[in-house]
Amino acid sequence: MSKVFFSRGKLLLSGEYFVLEGAQALAVPLKVGQYLSVEKNVQAKPEISWETSINHKLWFMASFELNNLCIIDTSDLMIAKYLQKLLRIIQRKSKVLADNQAVMIKSSLDFLPEWGLGSSSSLISNLAYWADMDPYELLFSVSPGSGYDIASARSETPILYQRIEQPVIHPVRFMPDFMDNLYFVYLGKKQDSRKSVQQKRIFIQGKELDKKRISELTKFIAEAETLIEFEEYLNEHEAVVSKAIKQDSVKSKYFSDFKGSIKSLGAWGGDFVLATHRGDPKELKDYFKQKGLEIIFPYKVLVI
Repeated sequence: MSKVFFSRGKLLLSGEYFVLEGAQALAVPLKVGQYLSVEKNVQAKPEISWETSINHKLWFMASFELNNLCIIDTSDLMIAKYLQKLLRIIQRKSKVLADNQAVMIKSSLDFLPEWGLGSSSSLISNLAYWADMDPYELLFSVSPGSGYDIASARSETPILYQRIEQPVIHPVRFMPDFMDNLYFVYLGKKQDSRKSVQQKRIFIQGKELDKKRISELTKFIAEAETLIEFEEYLNEHEAVVSKAIKQDSVKSKYFSDFKGSIKSLGAWGGDFVLATHRGDPKELKDYFKQKGLEIIFPYKVLVI
């Protein structure tokens, strides 16, 4: 009998980079996510067979020797090595592989990995469910991230997230009256979050006033009652981060003629941005289509 686990995708609305230094961040869990099913077979030879599907189409496969987790076969060596690292941590920290029974693991994603919506974090969360492990311990064994994505993967509401020594998570009700004016636009430039964190973290270390202001703006963004207020906070947040990491904001660089606000989400330079728009949604879609961008989600379509 198979065990099935589910973890959600995520988007970070505020606190990017500074959340690594203890600033408070606003994150939202998504309706899309990743399923993981695990089934053991006492009669099969001692191997771990792995399949990952995206929208029900096979995308990746691998097999591992059970005892030493050496890669037997795979369709993508880089992904297989990443899974191998996770499985070896689980083998050391958990007993789920101690019975020497063959394991069939099937993972299914609701979204494309290049969208940056949390394919790795939802996978780690699901593996931790299966191994009965602390998901943050598993994450921090392979990633320098803050952990907000793990918190989002397991949340049913938007959250205020802060990592000082341990993760501090506060569920919030972020359902503003202006939700219909919020859109997520995919820039089509997948960011390596780990690399971006390593490159930018040096710029924000020791900037206590900026960190304090980002935490304040996070609270203001979460509690904004009007779209005008919300946009003011988004714009200031972009300005603070832009100055700190010495990088132009995405709006000033690519969309200076856009009438609403545009805010980077997570690693700057790619993945999704949050855009505000008044009026006909077709106008927004036409604007970004002229820029070569056609993957756009209304806020309510993507966020739970």
